[in-house]
Amino acid sequence: MGIVIPFPSKAVIDDDLAIRLWELVIAGDIGSAEYRRIDAEISRRRAQKAPARKAVAAAPLGR
Repeated sequence: MGIVIPFPSKAVIDDDLAIRLWELVIAGDIGSAEYRRIDAEISRRRAQKAPARKAVAAAPLGR
């Protein structure tokens, strides 16, 4: 028998947040409490993501 890990049913993916935010924009609810909450959550998730790696210049060949 394997180990069963429960799937978090209340987890919301980034796409769902973006769609809900856009729906609020279309409805004219920019600035509402829900809009600010979703916008803050999207910003929080973006800040938590690992920073992008910078490209490193390679040494010239032939040395």
